[in-house]
Amino acid sequence: MDSALLRLSSNDVFTVRDACQGVAVFGSIGSGKTSGSGQALATAYLRAGFGGLVLCAKPDEVTLWRRYAAMSGRQASLIEWNGANHGFNFVTYELARQGSAGLNSVVECLLRVVEAARLAGPTPGRSGDSFWEDTTRQLLRNTIPVLYAAYRSISIPQICEFVRSAPRSLQEMDDEGWQSRSFMFATFAKAGPQIGPEAGRMLLGYWRGDFAVLDSKTRGNIVTSLTTTLDRFNHGWLAPAFCGQTTLVPELCFHGALIVLDMPALTRNEDGIIAQQLFKYMWQRAVLSRNALDAGQRDRPVFLWADEAQYFVNSYDAEFQSTCRTSRASTVYLSQSLPTYYARMQGENARDRVHHLLGNFGTKIFHSNACPETNEWAARTLGRVLKRRETYNETDGSSTSYGMNRGSNVNRGSQSGNGGSSGPDGRTSGSWNYGNSYGTGESWGEQRGGGTSTGKSYGYSEQMDHLIEPAQFGRMLKTGGPANGNRVSAVWYQAGRSFTDSGSNMLLTTFAQ
Repeated sequence: MDSALLRLSSNDVFTVRDACQGVAVFGSIGSGKTSGSGQALATAYLRAGFGGLVLCAKPDEVTLWRRYAAMSGRQASLIEWNGANHGFNFVTYELARQGSAGLNSVVECLLRVVEAARLAGPTPGRSGDSFWEDTTRQLLRNTIPVLYAAYRSISIPQICEFVRSAPRSLQEMDDEGWQSRSFMFATFAKAGPQIGPEAGRMLLGYWRGDFAVLDSKTRGNIVTSLTTTLDRFNHGWLAPAFCGQTTLVPELCFHGALIVLDMPALTRNEDGIIAQQLFKYMWQRAVLSRNALDAGQRDRPVFLWADEAQYFVNSYDAEFQSTCRTSRASTVYLSQSLPTYYARMQGENARDRVHHLLGNFGTKIFHSNACPETNEWAARTLGRVLKRRETYNETDGSSTSYGMNRGSNVNRGSQSGNGGSSGPDGRTSGSWNYGNSYGTGESWGEQRGGGTSTGKSYGYSEQMDHLIEPAQFGRMLKTGGPANGNRVSAVWYQAGRSFTDSGSNMLLTTFAQ
């Protein structure tokens, strides 16, 4: 489990144990996710002897994996299934694995087909409330055991005919004309001795007490939805591929087979998506069961690969991803952005289900991306760190003042007076005085002044911020091609890991195209 698969830096490697935690890759069109990290991982898995299942969205996917197999010396392991050269009867396969105990497994397989059909259209329908899924499951659970008891086998045409011939009312159920022409009635009559009284009462109780009394519109919607979906397997290439002979089984991957489903979603459209989702589901179930097998079938690591993975996700993927590590299975999903998953998953809680799935991938690789929502999520995934932000301030100033004053003053004055006095002899004497004063004054002055001042200040503040800002995912990463020396860069994130070269759980790494 600790064997190195891929060297990420001079001091860091990606191991089998890391691979089994799952890898989710994101990148815009032309970002180099397929030719960069995708190619590096694919060839590393093949060189290590992994078995694998490859889902194909684009027509050239099978050519790409032929090249990967040649590069890794694994041409002999390659099995290409185009829907005509091999067959996988999933109903008989499941019954062969578990016998009558596998009837509920057959029901779940058929429900995955219904879900895949709903999600495969150009405008995927909503899953609605649980009523429709529960009633469809109930319908199948009361159909499959009767067919198996009567014929010891089950086929898609039998299921469709049985459901279509079911009674539409209690009166019809008791009508001899309906009984004479109903495939369902004939099947019940044939299965009666094998079912047993108690099981028979339960089955009849559903058809009389539940199905026959349903509102006609509700009952019609349930029947039409199921039979329309399953009827795909009665026509075209899906009929021999999934309802004929079985020549290909998922367990081949446990022995090193590389199964490539050459049924591209972009050319086979809805049928191609449904077919691949069905085989993927059966492969996932087989992988989770492999630990009960002998050592020769459980030791070899295996992988599930989906480029443009949004075409192939469903509600079971999160459950598989949360438990597949102990089965030595690695899931690698590549897609452009979060919204591509949201659009395909659909439903009122589509976002929660997408994040539930992606949260189970231990490794996430972020290539150049133009999607703001994906970049915001990538930044939040990497987390925040304490960052120091420096501050700097510089001032420079000068002042000058000039002034002048001047003044003058003049003052003048005069005074005069006379007086007399009498003496003892009665004579009078007198005196006279006169004075004059004059003065001037002048003053002046001039002043001049000036000054300069300068100042500088330094400081810093600390705050929590994104390790990598969202805009950087669309700015700093190389997208390959001649302009970048055929080099593709990406941010490699791994939960619970501390990379030696970065000191954190993310690493900026580069891949050769």
